Amino acid sequence: MSNSSKISNKKILITGGGGFIGSFLTEKFYQDNRITLFDNGRRNSFRFLDQRIQEKINLIGGDIRDEQILKKIVKGQDIIIHLAAIAGASFYETDPFLTLDVNLFGTANLFKALVNTKVERIITFSTSEVYGPFANNVKEEDMTCIGPVSEGRWSYSVSKVASDHLASAYFKKYNLPITMVRPFNIYGPRQVGEGAISNMFTSGIKEGKIYVTGDGLQKRAWCYISDMVKAVELICKKSVVGECINIGNPESYITILDLAKKIKALCHKTEIIFTSGRKTEVIDRRPNIDKAKRLLGFVSEVSIDKGLKLSFDWWMQNISKF
Repeated sequence: MSNSSKISNKKILITGGGGFIGSFLTEKFYQDNRITLFDNGRRNSFRFLDQRIQEKINLIGGDIRDEQILKKIVKGQDIIIHLAAIAGASFYETDPFLTLDVNLFGTANLFKALVNTKVERIITFSTSEVYGPFANNVKEEDMTCIGPVSEGRWSYSVSKVASDHLASAYFKKYNLPITMVRPFNIYGPRQVGEGAISNMFTSGIKEGKIYVTGDGLQKRAWCYISDMVKAVELICKKSVVGECINIGNPESYITILDLAKKIKALCHKTEIIFTSGRKTEVIDRRPNIDKAKRLLGFVSEVSIDKGLKLSFDWWMQNISKF
């Protein structure tokens, strides 16, 4: 694949492909490639895709922990995008076992199945949470910071950083062409799972209330979905295997309270409600994306105001489905 060409005539497997990010990657690549989505249906953003797109997709139901089905579906694939995971703070706080089982051992199953195949690219999705509760301008080489075992909140980041180590080990031992992506707060239309922005739009439009946990002074850098898709496309085109790369928008960096105020201005006739904070909270999260710029030529383009307006317009059209 040349760096300037479109991704075309490829067989692309997206695990967890029925979810938010997977639906946009499907939309991006479906016209010129053969797309297979492997998903358990827990979070269904696929239903929002145009019918003509749905009809072109091979959708396979299943669990990433099923080794036998993985061995079958990876055969002949050119590109693997691995999104299948348990995510959402409230979920992994209450079921850390399932979080670890799916995220770590499911990923291990996938890598085992890919040894001795002719796959050209493998893109795995890590998380910004591996950098811990204070992560401002963090680089890929910075220390990962995980909380105590007694707090289930950290099972997600543990599962992801362990998967990163596993990916690196498979790259070194078996030469699997793996690139690890660490996304920072991706948002946009079709985000049916947990997420501050999707939660705020849903409750703001349906209830007239926008909920903010704690004092709302936690800070995040928000990255619109189209920038994430662009990053994945660049990884597919360029030879950056064995690398871990932050993807996000450090310019769209605001407090949760300021985010709520922006959403309130869009929704109208809403009020901001403060709720009790989580036992364990991430205070600060903003990426350094110098490595993505250097290796991929990646630059985030969508501002927080533009991204929120695009998201709001979509929510207004689809709120009855939530």
